[in-house]
Amino acid sequence: MPGVHLLRRPSGGSSRAAERLDSLRGSFADLGYVVTDLTRGSAVDSSAALHDAIAAGSVERVVVAGGDGLVHLAVQQLAGTEIPLGIIPTGTGNDFATALGLTSDDPGISVAEGSPVDLLQVQAESSPPAWIASVAIVGFPADINARANRIRVPLGPAVYTVAAAMELPSFSRTVMDITVDGAALTTDSAMLAIGNTRFFGGGMLACPDASATDGLAHLTSIEGVGRLGILRHLTQKSGGSADRPEVRRATGTTYEIHTPGLALWGDGEPVAESPLTIRLIPAAINIAGHGAVGND
Repeated sequence: MPGVHLLRRPSGGSSRAAERLDSLRGSFADLGYVVTDLTRGSAVDSSAALHDAIAAGSVERVVVAGGDGLVHLAVQQLAGTEIPLGIIPTGTGNDFATALGLTSDDPGISVAEGSPVDLLQVQAESSPPAWIASVAIVGFPADINARANRIRVPLGPAVYTVAAAMELPSFSRTVMDITVDGAALTTDSAMLAIGNTRFFGGGMLACPDASATDGLAHLTSIEGVGRLGILRHLTQKSGGSADRPEVRRATGTTYEIHTPGLALWGDGEPVAESPLTIRLIPAAINIAGHGAVGND
């Protein structure tokens, strides 16, 4: 019987989580798969369990039942391998899955045939290489992500709206020196986003033209705006704001952020501190169901 290695959000042993695991085991059994649950008490321990299982050669496919944080955890171990990743999008933010058209929580899609997609690889002086599936962000939205991660009240996607309101009084822009494929660029930015896909923060549109299969990373910088200006962009649900004069856009495969001390977040998780380099790596991971149910 083929196997699925499963990652869920750490549950603390709650009865509801146990019932959900039993339900998933039953659903995968009906599909002809046996489940090995790799979920541990923390993200670090779950990542180590996945790493050890891959090293032992026992992993045929991985499925995450959760949001972007679990996707981020899984791609750290699966990038560059041939092991497919399936996604059951049940998290607070499901930006990567949404961008790929994987919006159903049907376990069958998470084990369907898929296709390779691109990833972003981050290399910083102060930390080991890391992977980002959706969007890398620097600036005010990174502060929002940090605040949202500290909010313990279960608010669902609304946590990002609440976090934005709490961070707004301390809003400021940052002058950043970067290069795009070797070409120098300086931006007085409220938000710098480098996207493999379109969304971050539970559906906020950062890079309207980004695609996880085009071999490019898409830059969006919101320049020279104040508090109300950045809020307008963060709540934009379509690409209309991309043509406003305060929006700078570019595409490339290699981005270097030279300004030191800037926190870079990706997939809703802290990743590294600048100076750093972000590279687009084509076809870095195989995503189950991609291409069968929708396009990025």
